[in-house]
Amino acid sequence: MDILFRGGAMEVGRSCIEIRSDNSNILLDCGVKLSEDNSEYPILNKLYPDAVFVSHAHLDHTGSLPILSHLQMHCPIYSTSMTKALTKELLKDSLKIGIEENRELPFNKGDINKTLHHNKNVEYGITYAMRDFEYTFFDAGHIPGSASIYLNYANNKKVLYTGDIKLSKTRLTNGADLSFCDNDIDILIIESTYGNRCHPDRKQLEKEFLDKVKETVERGGAAIIPAFAVDRSQEAILMLSNLNLDNPIYLDGMGAKITRIMLRQHPKYIRNHKKLKRVFSNTYVVESDERHHVMKDLKENGGVVVSTAGMLNGGPVIKYISNFWNDHRSSLIFTGYQVKNTAGRILLETGKFPIGEMLIEPKFEISFYEFSAHAGMDELRTIVKKTNPENLIIQHGEEDSINAFKEWAIGEGFNTFTPRLCDKIKI
Repeated sequence: MDILFRGGAMEVGRSCIEIRSDNSNILLDCGVKLSEDNSEYPILNKLYPDAVFVSHAHLDHTGSLPILSHLQMHCPIYSTSMTKALTKELLKDSLKIGIEENRELPFNKGDINKTLHHNKNVEYGITYAMRDFEYTFFDAGHIPGSASIYLNYANNKKVLYTGDIKLSKTRLTNGADLSFCDNDIDILIIESTYGNRCHPDRKQLEKEFLDKVKETVERGGAAIIPAFAVDRSQEAILMLSNLNLDNPIYLDGMGAKITRIMLRQHPKYIRNHKKLKRVFSNTYVVESDERHHVMKDLKENGGVVVSTAGMLNGGPVIKYISNFWNDHRSSLIFTGYQVKNTAGRILLETGKFPIGEMLIEPKFEISFYEFSAHAGMDELRTIVKKTNPENLIIQHGEEDSINAFKEWAIGEGFNTFTPRLCDKIKI
């Protein structure tokens, strides 16, 4: 068996892993790496996949799926029904933004439609057969619909791909289902976004976040909360509902559409569907033609707006930053991981933000609260110990995170690999 890393090795983004056996050739995810200036895609030459298995809908795991269709690599794509619905919206939005920004994209609308046509739904916990292996999806706890993927090959090789995973529950999702640990695992392919650090206490972090929002509103400022459309936007409005503010809570961007999809089509993937439905009905969804009035209200009365994009790489949040960057009463409150070279990461590291050709130093307050949907270092170690694989492959992380995780794993006696882009591991 050969495992080839076409993306996601020593990096966060463009996850794409090829597994070749004697009788099959599959991909695990096919994403894109987003940065401030450009997008990077997996290395897709000399590729003839029989199928693609998708762990979840985030673009760093799905953003290059239409390229396969564009290159005439037509094959079934397996995911949960929630992942399919969310992927559809994220891919359409990605194409729309690319066209608006005059970027040359390696796929078109027709390619997205073909991709969705080839998508087949998979249920958690059910074992399916294909060629020389069986596969089972387990709830990964990362976002609604996310999955860890177990592959049981006829040659007795058993592979577990965690995808992005989280053990502890959040307001939106339950923790990961680790019942795959009941099987003997020969190869564990694990993410390592936080392979070198643990997360702070969630309840304390929520308190600090809500205190900062309240403090901003009480001094008459706008609390601008960049959030990912999937998962973080929904978590944000769930948390903010506890504040009981007199001011409205505004939700702008893709987050509103994604929330409607979650509520309407796929309630079984949501931890507390009824509460999310109630909170969303009390949230003011901003349409593009009324954004001017919303900003006027925020300037006059203060308030809260949750808006995409979470890493400041586009979306309506840029309009809010442009209007409030000179207001010392306001706050920009980050809620999640910022990938290297994104505008959000640059702002956090330098205190400066690019708007058009300008590089501005905002006067508003900047805060960072890491409400991660990924497992922390302690959870990742728990997964490895419970799985107890013969071979451990660490990917989906920045180099310092991967190296710290590797050092621990070797110390624990695991046969450990940390591949780089285009590396091939022969098992």
